[in-house]
Amino acid sequence: MATDPLVLEFVATRPDDVSALLATCELGELAAFVGALPVAAAAALCARLPSWQLTGLLGTLEAQFIAQMLVSAPGDEAVALSAHLHESRYQAVIAAAPEAQRVILYQMLQFPAHTLASLAGNAFIRVSADTTCKLFCEQLSENADTSPQPILVIDGDGRYNGMLSLRAAYARKNRGRPVGQVAERVEPLSGLTDAATALGSRLWGDRAELPVVDRHHRILGVVSRAALERVAGESRPGEFGLEKVVSELATGYLNTCGRVLESLLGRP
Repeated sequence: MATDPLVLEFVATRPDDVSALLATCELGELAAFVGALPVAAAAALCARLPSWQLTGLLGTLEAQFIAQMLVSAPGDEAVALSAHLHESRYQAVIAAAPEAQRVILYQMLQFPAHTLASLAGNAFIRVSADTTCKLFCEQLSENADTSPQPILVIDGDGRYNGMLSLRAAYARKNRGRPVGQVAERVEPLSGLTDAATALGSRLWGDRAELPVVDRHHRILGVVSRAALERVAGESRPGEFGLEKVVSELATGYLNTCGRVLESLLGRP
């Protein structure tokens, strides 16, 4: 049924109405219906289901399908889905995703929204510590992306090792040396650090960006001071607007809940 073009169009264009129709559906039938939908349509529909029904559904659906929904869903829908996913399924959902998406899911499920782990971006270049500066420069010259990005060095176990400057990498005297030997030992920020603390950290110095790592010293991404200040919005200097961020997320989720209630009550 879910593969019928008319059904797919109805789900994609009127997810609120469909969620109301499915409110009394058995969990097994609901899981079969949702699992046959395109991922984006499934995420939109699931985010509008009653709380008790969504919790049960996320305990039934395949981990890989849940991972796909979380990655593809817009902000408020992703918040609704992750809030109803039981912690016992976190690791299975993360493991079921392609490797490139696991960091996104790890940040979404393992860290609160106000920590650096959830704010860190992936606009950086990763290089192994044993790569020679000559080889790295050759690889960099072949890269089509010429946008400036911080260069993070990792050791053989995937742990953060330092930051590499282009000046050091291109220096003639360093051509035959591993990048790990010329990288600067810049202290990273912990992914568990809250944003207010990060803004006041002495680690910034004259740097615009700093690496963010987890408790195992693995790279989660990079965060810029400018980005943190923008998120702070109208807060006083040095004060991060956490309340504003949390409020916006909560408002999006409550709006979703409101749409579900209106559908259940038969309101237009």
